Amino acid sequence: MEQNAILLMETEEMWAKMLMEVLDDNEIPYAAKSVYGAGLVIRAGMQERLEIYVPKEYFEQAKALADALFSEADTIDETDEN
Repeated sequence: MEQNAILLMETEEMWAKMLMEVLDDNEIPYAAKSVYGAGLVIRAGMQERLEIYVPKEYFEQAKALADALFSEADTIDETDEN
């Protein structure tokens, strides 16, 4: 990833993979970095978290996509509770 990469989001691996698929579909380059590492995740039985970085020039577009993706997920979750 380029030196001008900006942290877009840190989230659980499952959500990060969904976001990475959306970024791929929109041809936005990104880099994903493990927060905890596999050893700690296995030993502690916790879920991995990933940091997603995008180049500065793609940040606004990537943020809009992430906001839309996760606001839609929140809406679905709220609907399921009724």
